[in-house]
Amino acid sequence: MRFPDKDTMVIMGSGSILLLVIAMVFYDHPAAWLVLSPYLYVWNQKQRKRREEEKKVRLRQESKEFLQSLMNCLSAGYSIERSIPVIQKEMMLMYPNGKSIILPELIIMERKLRMNQSMEEIFEEFAQKYENEDLIQFAFILKTAKKKGGNLIQVLEKTVDTIARKNQVEEEIRTILSGRILEKNIMKAVPFLLICYLRIFNPAYLEIMYETMAGRICMTISLITMAAAGRLADRIVEIGV
Repeated sequence: MRFPDKDTMVIMGSGSILLLVIAMVFYDHPAAWLVLSPYLYVWNQKQRKRREEEKKVRLRQESKEFLQSLMNCLSAGYSIERSIPVIQKEMMLMYPNGKSIILPELIIMERKLRMNQSMEEIFEEFAQKYENEDLIQFAFILKTAKKKGGNLIQVLEKTVDTIARKNQVEEEIRTILSGRILEKNIMKAVPFLLICYLRIFNPAYLEIMYETMAGRICMTISLITMAAAGRLADRIVEIGV
């Protein structure tokens, strides 16, 4: 029997708590959680997508640092093969908590080098594993440079500069959108807060919404409308670079 991984348990747990809160706010009954539970699948997909996007941003930043370190090692006279252990030590100092995507890959690279696997193949496998455009491009250029010759340091400089400019553009976009995203989240929370306010300070006002079929239908329509509006707001602020 296969147990869910830690991320899945955290995502599903937070989703279950959210649905329980919604069930109590909109229907005043915890059993409504069962009716809403199919949304857990949507919540799981949405949170995984968000985490993947965050991972891609981190990977792009670490890729720049990795290639910058590699360029420094090559400039100092190291070969690519001899550079990997040096970069590994540098990355360990940069990420002492171990929360690095590339650091475990450097350990794997070093192991593959001891097994006499070519550096071009190792880089290609690494780039394809994470589907990172910058690393895939560099792996291709490295393979070509090894076969036909070329100034690898100049290639690295251009690649690092490209990644740095991409990171800068993304950061500028996130800065511009941060205010809008905050406004969007506040607007999404307002209906919940309004209902909670009425339940606390004037509970009789909402009794008809919880005790009659017409009221429950109105609450359901309101919930669906809010979900649709929230999804539309998310799509508006989604900008890819």
